[in-house]
Amino acid sequence: MADSIGQKIKKIRKANDMSQVEFSLGLGISQGRLSEIEKDITKPSAETLIALRKRFSIDLNWLLDD
Repeated sequence: MADSIGQKIKKIRKANDMSQVEFSLGLGISQGRLSEIEKDITKPSAETLIALRKRFSIDLNWLLDD
């Protein structure tokens, strides 16, 4: 089974050795929102996806492919 968007975002955060607070600040979202995304309670907004692509050079095709 492929990783979910939330699992992939968590892997990106951990690969960059960042806490949820640090990572969420870099994306312009709250730590609580990031936690919900990582747990697949909610999906990231388009703005969050763009911030991920810009800040971490993430391929959005990979991120969105489940």
